[in-house]
Parts: sequence; structure tokens; C-alpha cells
Amino acid sequence: MAAQPSTIEFYERRPLQEFAVGARKFVPLRITNLQVDYDDGLWIVSLSPLDAVGSSQDFQEAKRLLFEYIDFLWNEYVLCPEEKLGETGKMLRDVLLEMFAVS
Repeated sequence: MAAQPSTIEFYERRPLQEFAVGARKFVPLRITNLQVDYDDGLWIVSLSPLDAVGSSQDFQEAKRLLFEYIDFLWNEYVLCPEEKLGETGKMLRDVLLEMFAVS
């Protein structure tokens, strides 16, 4: 039987801080916590409002993968012309714009 993921309390309560992906800098507009789980050598870092996840055997790598995925979502939904987005895409775009200021 597989072990259940155990939440690492120390990381779970730490708010998401600003981060950069390439030349783009993301600044959270509201206090948002990362969910951090550790299961049998695998770190899983997620941001539930976006259903975004990064996982790796290294915590910093898992965080980096999560941040790169958020950057991908920004490219796909915020930088895309609104008329090309469906209803789900528009909802995700709104969530991203409510969560981050990007420069």
C-alpha cells in the first residue's frame, strides 16, 4: 500500500513571494499560500487557485517547475487576445489577473 502524502507544515504556511521566470517578474496581489507535500522522496508544490503543480525529488526544482507552469499559463491566457479564449480560458485569465501583477 502506498504511503499517504504528508503535509510539511513549515512550508504550507509560508505565503507565496514574488518570483521571476526569465525576464518576467510575478508579484502576488493577495496573500496566497503554496501547498507543499512530500511523499516518498517526491516534493509536490501546488497553487490550488490555478490547479498548478510542480513536482520533483528536489524542493527548489519543484518550486521552479510550478513557477514555469504559472508563466506558461500567463502566456496562454493573459497574453492571448480575449476573443480567442473560450469561457474557461476567460475565467482562468481573470484568476491570473486577480492573483498577480507582472512586469
